[in-house]
Amino acid sequence: MAKGIESLDMLAAVIPLLQSALPVDVSIGLCDTEQFMAYWPGTHIDLKIRPGQRLQEDEPLMQAIRGAQALRAEVPAEFYGFAFTGTAVPVRDAGGRVIGGLAVQVRRHSELIDIADRIAESLSGATERISRLAEGSNHLADVSGELLGLSRQAEEKAHGADDVVRMIKEVADQTHMLGINAAIEAAHAGEAGAGFGIVASEIRKLSGQTVTSTHSIRDTLGTFKKLTAEMSGSIERIAETGQGQAESTEQLSAMIGELRAMASQLNEYAKRL
Repeated sequence: MAKGIESLDMLAAVIPLLQSALPVDVSIGLCDTEQFMAYWPGTHIDLKIRPGQRLQEDEPLMQAIRGAQALRAEVPAEFYGFAFTGTAVPVRDAGGRVIGGLAVQVRRHSELIDIADRIAESLSGATERISRLAEGSNHLADVSGELLGLSRQAEEKAHGADDVVRMIKEVADQTHMLGINAAIEAAHAGEAGAGFGIVASEIRKLSGQTVTSTHSIRDTLGTFKKLTAEMSGSIERIAETGQGQAESTEQLSAMIGELRAMASQLNEYAKRL
């Protein structure tokens, strides 16, 4: 800002021309040492300043006037409702005395910084949630794998039980034949073999019950094998789904990491504007 102007009114006359000549959208305020004299809002930035509005003690324009030096600052939203970057320059008269101030505000890059910060904050929260989801998916995949292994072991044990049932049936069949032979021999022995005949009858009855039990056990094992096979298939699908979710969340987490880096770059770029 040139020093030694004759009056603030003279400066006010050239500000609209200066504003229209600038290649960026700005708003400009002109004040004396206590209050605003005039304000020229920009196309996209309007602080709603009115002539006669008093300066606030903590704002950069007042500090520039009191300190008699130019300032550049990020003005927080508490003053005008939104944040912006502003420059404040003291205005001197021909004798070098500070008679007012000129403030120029640019909202564009301040908004970019705010947007970049919000993006980064949102992405940080999303990354945390996705990390927990990825951990849960990996844990689900691990548990499903363990269940699948146990289910297959149970299925193998069920198949192994078939051999035991088969052996029991063979023993029952042989016992039944033994009972028949014993009954024949008891009949040949007449009254002397009556007691032996009763034992032979009980042996055949027991073998018959054993055969019936083996059929029941075999049916139960068949149902059990069918259920374990179905359970294995379901668990396997769950494991595949959990693995797929884990891979997807890892990929999504990587993408969010890239977006966070881009948001950080946007923030740095906006600060240099």
